[in-house]
Amino acid sequence: MPPNPTLQLDNDLLFMLAGIFRADRWLQVALPVARNHPEYADALAKQAATKFSGAELAQVCRQFADAQRTHDNLILRNIPEMAVPVQECPPIHTIAVDPELARLAVGLNEAPQFRLWLVLLQMVRETNVNRILRTDLEVALPKYGVKVSERNLRRWLKHGHGLFWNVTEQFVYFVGYERVACRLVERAVQKNLPDLISTNQPGKRGMYIDVSGSLQQFEANVYAAWLAYRENPTIARSTLSALFNREPRILRQWDTRGGVDVITNEAQFAPDYFADVPDHAYMYQAAIGQGRTETRFRARMVNSYHAPSIRQHGKRGQSRRVFRAVSEYLESIEPAGKCEQVQGGETTLNGGLKPTGRRYFTDSKRARSSAKRQGDRQRYIALGVNKQKQMIWDYTADGRQRTTVREELPIATQRKFRSRMVYAKDVMCA
Repeated sequence: MPPNPTLQLDNDLLFMLAGIFRADRWLQVALPVARNHPEYADALAKQAATKFSGAELAQVCRQFADAQRTHDNLILRNIPEMAVPVQECPPIHTIAVDPELARLAVGLNEAPQFRLWLVLLQMVRETNVNRILRTDLEVALPKYGVKVSERNLRRWLKHGHGLFWNVTEQFVYFVGYERVACRLVERAVQKNLPDLISTNQPGKRGMYIDVSGSLQQFEANVYAAWLAYRENPTIARSTLSALFNREPRILRQWDTRGGVDVITNEAQFAPDYFADVPDHAYMYQAAIGQGRTETRFRARMVNSYHAPSIRQHGKRGQSRRVFRAVSEYLESIEPAGKCEQVQGGETTLNGGLKPTGRRYFTDSKRARSSAKRQGDRQRYIALGVNKQKQMIWDYTADGRQRTTVREELPIATQRKFRSRMVYAKDVMCA
């Protein structure tokens, strides 16, 4: 006689819930199951009666009764819409994690193991037990949209042993957030990749990252989540390549897979800053009012990256403690707090990325305030979008705005001043 699948599922569910000792965490798992599968409600109620007592049991009984009443009312009110499936639970494929930690793991080519660690992290959050059966992990992976063969799973477990987890023949022992962050930073030091940690270190509020799909899609999701956490930054492609340890062509693929919009930016230079004009800038004629014109330069600058809407976790959790632990480790390597690599105990290797401070401002008021505090240095003020759908910025050092978004004269008018395009490198050489 074949086994009853409902009975088997019931036993597996009760076994999993038996490992949850807090009533509030138990309710987070049991209530959605009882709401969506009423046939399991009796078994869950019996387990609650034997598992909890006193105030905890009263809380469980009360919330179970409220959930049952809500379920009955919804059925009576929405009978005409019963044919339409309603998904009440949040997507199970998204897991909250530190975006800088995820970026660091991708940059170290540990993305397969890190994705597996995220699934283990979510399982530990739900059960509050850091020891997971290997068979339970194999069953849980398809639920999170992770498709992997037995051979690759064994390979991932072997490669992640000692870094993300400790593996035995039967169990996988989960390694926590703080320890994994310190180990990844240490590995970046050992591999001479200072750009991964010189300006950006783990210890930030979590972003919900989708772990489903292919490995390339997961890396693109990490990339998009990092951009969303940075609030859609204006950043050089070369800087992104250094932060993720990937070639620009891979980043362009991630832009497409992750749904990231790339915004083209151009900077305008008034005569006060002709000394700072890059060689690839071109000359144009700008209207400055009262029938007067002025020669200025415009140059292509770094892009802005607009990531899709990605939810951020409401609380920081352990991130502050992790940031302190990582900082203490880096200071133990270099007492001055510089992110330098130590080789052989004597020589050091500096990273190419250095903190630059804030460069891009939404208005001149903020730029002037920054210049008042920190002095003259490279700054850009957002002016708006021109007719070619390009974002125009005003280059300034003191925070004062000198150009406008649509000041360039029509091409036909500019031909009266010069017959061909003139670049800054030609003018400087002349």
